[in-house]
Amino acid sequence: MSLSAGFTANPGGSQRSYSAAGSRCAANSAVAAPRCFLGLLFTLLLVLPQAAASGQPPADTPTAPPADARQPVPADAEPYKELLTGELKQGWKAYPAESLEGAEADWSVLKESADAEPILICRGRMKGFLWTLDTWQDFELTGEWKYPQDNDGNSGILVHTQREDRIWPTAVQIQLHQPKAGSIFPGGDAVTDNMLEAASGLARPINSWNECRVVCLGGRITVEINGKRAGEVTGARPAGGHVALQSEGSEVHFRRLRIRRLSAKEPAAPIPDESLKQNAGTPSQ
Repeated sequence: MSLSAGFTANPGGSQRSYSAAGSRCAANSAVAAPRCFLGLLFTLLLVLPQAAASGQPPADTPTAPPADARQPVPADAEPYKELLTGELKQGWKAYPAESLEGAEADWSVLKESADAEPILICRGRMKGFLWTLDTWQDFELTGEWKYPQDNDGNSGILVHTQREDRIWPTAVQIQLHQPKAGSIFPGGDAVTDNMLEAASGLARPINSWNECRVVCLGGRITVEINGKRAGEVTGARPAGGHVALQSEGSEVHFRRLRIRRLSAKEPAAPIPDESLKQNAGTPSQ
């Protein structure tokens, strides 16, 4: 028996097909009922997939978070610690060491008055970096930076930095290069599962302050620039060390540098092992 005997297939007008089939069933005798039933069933098989394809997803369908969603941190995270309090040498060291010495040091803190907030100035005359004396493993770092006059200004934040007097040390770099702020990649002997090339235009115009937020948790490093999620990398090794700021030939200013631990674990600054050296990342620029 042909299934088409009880209805007219019409994919572009399924509702009309359904109505026509129903009318014929009402008019048919009891002998034709099985044919009408099969016709209705076949029509429904055509209508339901089309309705599902054109309708909205069920209310309980999970949706991905917005691209600019902030990275959450544990509720029991420690309070923030200010990184620009007191004398610079009380909390930081530099490579090369002379970049922190003398009346015209490459790294210095400026306070216009006793009540003014401190601004860390890097004059960029010596290629190197300034690193925290403390080490950090799972943490959140926030701060602001700007280039006073260089449209191609270049600097960066180094996380999980190992104590190496070389350019550049084993670390994972968060790029603050004006055209590509927010990119993430390993340097020295550090490794990550992936690298991130951030979208252009996340940084504000020259001589404007930019906000940066970095969350390091369990080998995952997430970066936000000016409130927008730049992206993240995973599988960072080493997964602990010093935090450092780069001097790369441009004058760059920093302020409001704050950091807090996100877990009760002791901070770690592991020395790279042979497996790291065999999978060395691309040196940072």
